[in-house]
Amino acid sequence: MKRYVIAVAVVLTVAALIAGCGGGGEESTSGVVTVQFWHAMGGPLGDALDELVAEFNETHPGIDIVSISMGRYQALSQKIMAAVAAGQPPVLAQAYEAWTGELIENGSAEPLNTYIEGADGLTAAEIDDFVPGMLDNNSWEGTIYSFPFNKSVRAIYWNRDLFAAEGLDHAPTDWSEYEGFARRLTKDTDGDGKIDQWGTAGQISAWMFENLLLQTGGQILTDDGTAVAFDSAEGVDALEFMVRLLTKWGKVTSGYEYQNDFQAGKVAMIEGSTVSLSFMEGKYTFDMAVAPLPEQKGKGCYVAGTNVVIFSNASQAQKDAAWKFIKWFTSPETTARWAARTGYAPVRMSATASEAMTARFAEIDGLKEVLQQLEFASYEPRSGAWYAGRKHLEEVGVEGALRQRMTPPEALIEAARLVNAALAGQ
Repeated sequence: MKRYVIAVAVVLTVAALIAGCGGGGEESTSGVVTVQFWHAMGGPLGDALDELVAEFNETHPGIDIVSISMGRYQALSQKIMAAVAAGQPPVLAQAYEAWTGELIENGSAEPLNTYIEGADGLTAAEIDDFVPGMLDNNSWEGTIYSFPFNKSVRAIYWNRDLFAAEGLDHAPTDWSEYEGFARRLTKDTDGDGKIDQWGTAGQISAWMFENLLLQTGGQILTDDGTAVAFDSAEGVDALEFMVRLLTKWGKVTSGYEYQNDFQAGKVAMIEGSTVSLSFMEGKYTFDMAVAPLPEQKGKGCYVAGTNVVIFSNASQAQKDAAWKFIKWFTSPETTARWAARTGYAPVRMSATASEAMTARFAEIDGLKEVLQQLEFASYEPRSGAWYAGRKHLEEVGVEGALRQRMTPPEALIEAARLVNAALAGQ
């Protein structure tokens, strides 16, 4: 299979790293079951995860979850696939759906239905409590192979002080307001003939385009997943709006400069993941709120983030221990605390009524409404070809149009050509 085949050079390069991490861990002579957990969480997200792992270990004395950060998702993917090739994967790891699909095909992913349905499993009421669509997105042909871990949605972050100065008292609710507010909030405040306050700003983002596409009634791929569908009239409308918004009434920035400008009060509103909260908090002095994404023909919101998988070659004791951790981590109380600390979405519906989330909703105006987008959210295609092809959409389609190298129709046609070639070769 061509998807995510790791080149021999890459395998050799990371082999030493795998050996250093010790593979999946082992059961110690003291009877404690060691479970290595590979992930890509860093910064405040990694700190939050490590604290929860430490709490789990303290309250489950027979289990030792060893949290190992690989830094970035690309590195994590390479190390997982190389470890699988070497027969030394961890017991537990973060994985995007496309990675899981490959792990299923090579027999490395442990089916989870027997754990869910077992004596230490989940009741029907508990299963129904998961956010709609999340468990389905972790199922392949009726079998659950992964569990939701760090999921997020996009939100509008807005500076209420700058809005109020312009006589605006709410975040944009539709595309007309989105562009209109951005226009009004783009100003030369000191009269020197240069814009020094922008209505909005953003980075090159396939995720932003995908949400706009949904809001126009479009879709990423055809229903059977064999060809691109984003090069449609709806796709053109979405990309033209994105270009107009960010190049006329905003700035296209590199990296997270747009967040820095927002925090400094130079930009009135931005789009970003709910996880941005954990990185921006304490770095702004104005009255900030968040809001759901504006609508067009309808609502539209794609969920981002990874799941966790258990590897099949671990011992049964390790698999059982890993499942205990997954069950604990996705319990209403724990997922609520994880969400409140990081900005990720809680994966259980009842978690929104928890003490942790209630307090967080009181701190961040609009967060509850932002998370309610999960009730109608969509999930990206899960094929390995799309995971690879998504880069073409972002780097050729979205960036090509935003940098004005091509018109939006031209950029989408070229991106579609490249993605279709990837889909044909999957």
